[in-house]
Amino acid sequence: MKNQILLFVVLFLTTDVLFSQENRSNRGWNDSNQTTYYMGEKDNSNNEFRSTPHPQSNVNNPDNDAWNDNLTHRSKAIWSDNSTIVSDEKTGHHRMIPYTYVSEDDVLWAKRVKKILDIRISQNHPLYFPVAVGYDSYMKNGVTTLVNEVLSGMDARKNLYQILKDAATTINPETGQPLVSVFNSSLTRQYTTDEVVGNRSNNQPGLFQFVQTVETFDEFGDVIDENDVLTEYRAVDIVGYYIDEEIFFDKRKSKLDYRYISITPLVLAQNAQSMYTGSDRTVKELGTFYFPEIRQLLANHKVFPLDGNIAQRMSFDEFFHRKLFASSIIKESNVYDRQINNYLPGRTLEQLLEGERIREQIRRYESDMWNY
Repeated sequence: MKNQILLFVVLFLTTDVLFSQENRSNRGWNDSNQTTYYMGEKDNSNNEFRSTPHPQSNVNNPDNDAWNDNLTHRSKAIWSDNSTIVSDEKTGHHRMIPYTYVSEDDVLWAKRVKKILDIRISQNHPLYFPVAVGYDSYMKNGVTTLVNEVLSGMDARKNLYQILKDAATTINPETGQPLVSVFNSSLTRQYTTDEVVGNRSNNQPGLFQFVQTVETFDEFGDVIDENDVLTEYRAVDIVGYYIDEEIFFDKRKSKLDYRYISITPLVLAQNAQSMYTGSDRTVKELGTFYFPEIRQLLANHKVFPLDGNIAQRMSFDEFFHRKLFASSIIKESNVYDRQINNYLPGRTLEQLLEGERIREQIRRYESDMWNY
C-alpha cells in the first residue's frame, strides 16, 4: 500500500513539472519576462518604481511592435503569477457581450420608444462625472488645468460625453476617418469629418463647438469691439441624453427583449436658462451616435458604481444594459410620428404620466403573453 501511494505521489509531481515546463515553453516564458507591468523607462533607465530595466522580451516589451497590436499583445500577455489564463481584465482589451441572434420570424410584437435621460438626477451622476478635476501637476501659466477625467489609480475614468467626443474627434491616421461615426437625429445621414471637427481658420464650428461673441469694453464700460470666438462645449454643459430603444417580444425565448438604437448628448439651447421653458424642451442636440457602433468603445471605459465599490466597477455598456439609469419616455412609435408634448402641450405632469402609461403598457403586454 505504501509503495502504491509513493508511486502515485512520484507520478503526480512528475506530471506537474512536465506540464509547467510545457506551458513555459509554449508561452515563451523565461526568467526575464515574468511581468507585463511596465514600470521602467523606455531608455532602460531606473526609476523609483523599478530598480532594474524592463525585461527585454518580444512578448511584453513596450518598445516592440507587438505591444501596439491588440490581438498579438492579448494572445501573448504573460503575468507574474504564472497564470495560464489570459483575461480581458488583465490585458485591458475588453470585448462587449454580443447580442444573441433574433430572427424576424420570432418577433411577435415590437415598439420603438424615445427616452430622455436627465443628467441632473443623482441616479444618472455616474454618466456626468468627473468634470473639471484639477491636478497640481497640470498647470499652465501658474493656473491649474481642469480635465474631465480621473487620470490615475483604480478609479481612473472619464465621463460619458468626454468618451463620445474624444472618439468622434480623433482621426484614425490609417483611414483618415474618426474612430466613431456621428449621424443626424434620424440616422439617415452621416456627418463628414469637417462637420464634426469644424474649421478654426474659417471660424466654422463643428458639432461640439459654438460661436461665442466676445465684447471688448473701454474704460467707461462701452463696447468698442466684438469678436466671434469658436468655443468648445464642455462636459459641464451637458444636461441630458436622448436614447432611442427598440422593444420586442421574442417568441422563441418567450421574453420581452430590447436593443438600444442611438444616444444623443444634449446641451441647453442658445439663450435658454433651463432644460425646459414652459412645457417645451429648450435643448440642442450634439449629433447622434449609433449605439451598436459605440458598444466596443463603451465596454472599455469604466463607470463609477452607484454603491461606491470601485473594486467591482462595470463598463458603460454594462451600465446601460442593466438599465441602472433613470429616464422618462417622451415618444413611442405612432402613425403621426409625434412626441408626447405635441398632443399634450403645456401639461408637463400629464406628459410624465403618459410616459409612465406607455411603460406600464409595455410591461403588461409581456404579462399578457405569458398568460396566453
